[in-house]
Amino acid sequence: MEQKTKFEKLFNRYLNSEVTANDLNALFKDMAEVNEMDLRNHINQELLLDDELAPADTVHLQSIFAKIEEKIEKQPKTKVIKITTWYKAAAVAAVVFGISYLALYSGSSTKNEIIPGSNKAVLVINNEETLLNSESQSSFSPAAAISVTTAANGNIIYKQKSNDTTGLSALHAISTPAGGFYKITLGDGTQVYLNSKSTLEFPVGFYGPERHVKLSGEAYFKVAKNKKMPFIVSVGQTNVKVLGTAFTINSFGKQTKTTLYEGSVQLNYLSNRKILAPGQEGLSDRNGILVNQADTAAAKAWTNGLFVFNDQALADVLHELSRWYDFSFDENSIPNKRLYIRLNRNTAFKDVLEMLYTTTGLKFKVEERRLSIDN
Repeated sequence: MEQKTKFEKLFNRYLNSEVTANDLNALFKDMAEVNEMDLRNHINQELLLDDELAPADTVHLQSIFAKIEEKIEKQPKTKVIKITTWYKAAAVAAVVFGISYLALYSGSSTKNEIIPGSNKAVLVINNEETLLNSESQSSFSPAAAISVTTAANGNIIYKQKSNDTTGLSALHAISTPAGGFYKITLGDGTQVYLNSKSTLEFPVGFYGPERHVKLSGEAYFKVAKNKKMPFIVSVGQTNVKVLGTAFTINSFGKQTKTTLYEGSVQLNYLSNRKILAPGQEGLSDRNGILVNQADTAAAKAWTNGLFVFNDQALADVLHELSRWYDFSFDENSIPNKRLYIRLNRNTAFKDVLEMLYTTTGLKFKVEERRLSIDN
C-alpha cells in the first residue's frame, strides 16, 4: 500500500509538470513494481478527475485511450526508449495530458533544428523598428505624460503619469513574429498578451470619450476598469467594446473569435450587436455574430504556456503549431483527423512530431522548415 501511494504521488506530480529528473527516474523505477492493473486504473481516474473536462469529453478521451494503446502496440521499438508495458501506459497518459516524457530525455539541439518560440517582438514608431526581447532594456518618453520602460523579462510598460494630453494620440505598434510572444502594459494599466504573428496598434496614452486600439492576429486583454472611458478593440470590421474585463480575440481563421472570461463585452459587426457573458464566445463573419459556449481552457491556454486542442482538426492544430514553431505546410495534403492534445509550448519540436505520430499514426518530415507527411 505504501509503494502504491508513493507511485500515485509521483505520477500526479508527473501529470502536473512538477517532476524533477530524480523524480522521473524514481517514477519509471516504480512502474516496474506497480501492478499493471493499478497503473491503468490510476490513469483512468486521472481522466475522470480532470476538472477542465466536460463529461462528454471524458467518454471521448476514454475511447482515445484505447485507440492510442492499440497504435502503440503496432509501433516498432525505438532506440530512444524501450516501450515496455509500463511505458506504454505512461505514453498514453502523456499524450492525453500533453506531457511528453520524451522531451525530458531529449538531447542537445542542432543548429538547424526547429525550436519553440520565445519572448520577442518589434516596436514600430514612425516606421522605425526596435527589437524587443528578454534582453531589451530601455526607457524613453514619447509624450510629456508618458514613460516607457522594459521590465527585467523584456516586457514593455507604458505609464501615464499626468493628465497632460500633449502627444498622447501618437500611435505605436508592437508586432510579434512567427515564434514570438509578448506582453504589453498600456498607459491606462491594461495588460495585453500578444500571441505569435500578431500586431497591436495603440496610442501612447488615452484621453477623450474612449480608449481605442487595433489588433490583427490573437491577443489576451485584461482591461483596466474605467466606466467613463470604454475600451474598444477593432479587428477588421469587428469592434469589441468593454469597460473592464478579461477576454481573448483570435482573428486567424475565417471568423473572428472573441472569448470572454470575466465581466462582459459588446460585439459589434456591421449592423449586428451581441453581448457576451463569461464562458461564452462570439464568432463574427459576413453572416453576422454567432454566440456559443466557449472552451475557455483551450482558448486561453497559450497565455499559460500551453497548447490545448480539444477535438480540433489536424489542419487547425498544425496552423497553431506553425505560428509558434515557425514552419509551413500544405493544408490540402493534411487528412481529416481530429485530436485531443495538451502540450507544453516549450516542448522540443521532434517530440511534438512524436506525439502527433502517436495520436494520428502519421509520420511527418521537415525539409527547410516545411512540414509534410512522410509517405
